Amino acid sequence: MFEARRKAFMERMGGKGIAIFLSCPEYQRSADSLEFTYRQDSNFYYLTGLDEPDSICVLAPEQPEHKFILFVRPRDPKQESWTGKRIGTEGAIKEYGADAAYSLKELDEKLQEYLKGCQTLYYSSGSSTHFDSELTRLLTTHRHVFQPRAIYDAMFPLSEMRVNKSPAELDVIRQAASISAEAYREVLKVLKPDMYEYEVQATLEYVFRKHGSARNGYASIVGSSGNATIMHYDKNDRRMAAGDLVLIDAACEYQHYSADITRTYPVNGSFSKVQRALYEVVLHALEHAIASVKPGITLNDLHNQTLQDLVSGMVELGILKGEVAKLIEDKAYMPFYGYFTCHWLGLDVHDKGPYKSRGLWDEDILLAPGMVFTIEPGLYIPAGTEGVDPIYWNIGIRIEDNVIVTAAGCENITADAPKSIADIEASMSR
Repeated sequence: MFEARRKAFMERMGGKGIAIFLSCPEYQRSADSLEFTYRQDSNFYYLTGLDEPDSICVLAPEQPEHKFILFVRPRDPKQESWTGKRIGTEGAIKEYGADAAYSLKELDEKLQEYLKGCQTLYYSSGSSTHFDSELTRLLTTHRHVFQPRAIYDAMFPLSEMRVNKSPAELDVIRQAASISAEAYREVLKVLKPDMYEYEVQATLEYVFRKHGSARNGYASIVGSSGNATIMHYDKNDRRMAAGDLVLIDAACEYQHYSADITRTYPVNGSFSKVQRALYEVVLHALEHAIASVKPGITLNDLHNQTLQDLVSGMVELGILKGEVAKLIEDKAYMPFYGYFTCHWLGLDVHDKGPYKSRGLWDEDILLAPGMVFTIEPGLYIPAGTEGVDPIYWNIGIRIEDNVIVTAAGCENITADAPKSIADIEASMSR
């Protein structure tokens, strides 16, 4: 799988030049040198499968023998007794298929060799200011020996690859979605007034780990009452009360691939009349969008349709007043819904992938089978929202599903997380 990806990337390079990819650095958690749990850079993992820090991948399609080169940390038994085994140069070749592998100490010397005669360099700056500086120094110091005529951002061709998922990738994403959906079903069994938001988070994340998820896809959001109107609220420390809605946006990462689910549930097990009315507007927008997914349309088509549905619903409820088309033109919906409806999903929860055609930046990417993305309409009405009846204040509703585009439409891989009012209330009746 990783070899095929490297080959495909080198074909996109036109079989010329070299490409350099960096692993994710380790991040220090506190002053005593403890570090956050390591998570590999998604691009680096996509091409190598290697989950170690302090590693560099070089792809050199013009080299007769060494087309895939890894620079890694040397073996160090003393250090490995604290932080775990390192693959070393031997493991880089035997376990990860590198044509050649070197210690990081040899990087300067070997990189000069690979850069000789290189006309085109693919590299994405910004992930490591240290390496950016070192590469600039190398190119400047040895410009009489090698000076690429063009330097391209490696992210562009790679994002075009990552947006089209292989069958193996789709299976892993389905598993991440399945585990995450089960966690929501477990939440409905225990959710009740006087629980703290962090207790809901604990229930979710226990299920994630129980089924082999090494980490969350992102920081869990559990926001009740007015906290649900904060888009990326993550304190999760409020004690919930009867009559609250709780917005839950959480999902697991499984074998490096993430799901991304949001559900909004009544803490006491029953929607009030006002909550039900708003919820049905959002649910209709979601279900309409899912039913509309098919090859050949764009994410922007789905977004515009969702705006139509949400604004129409708000007009019917008296939250907005006026003609729907004019309200959309004037962006009157922005205080209640201020983001794009869809995003790509995969190795990153906001996965790398183009939204516009390369070279045709005014044309949206057309959906095709194998693409995976989220659909997440919502409405958010904080307390004190001007011009809105106070009965709607402190209500935030978002409902989010993940879909795979198929030849006939789409597969909703998060449908098992209850979202209809009937299913939610039935699951909470006890």
